[in-house]
Amino acid sequence: MLKQINYFILGILMLELISFLSAFGTHFEHYKYAIMLSVLSFNLIVRSVSTNSILLKVKNKNRRG
Repeated sequence: MLKQINYFILGILMLELISFLSAFGTHFEHYKYAIMLSVLSFNLIVRSVSTNSILLKVKNKNRRG
């Protein structure tokens, strides 16, 4: 699911970049770009942490207790 969200956000950003370069301007305010980029970076961080072995050790410890 996170991968699909990332692709959707990247698609919107690419569409906006093409629109800006073709002199049609952008359709979003700056804070919306900041929100999309923060969601994208948060998804990448969550994905990298979820594959970390430390998180797997914590999950196994919680299951035992």
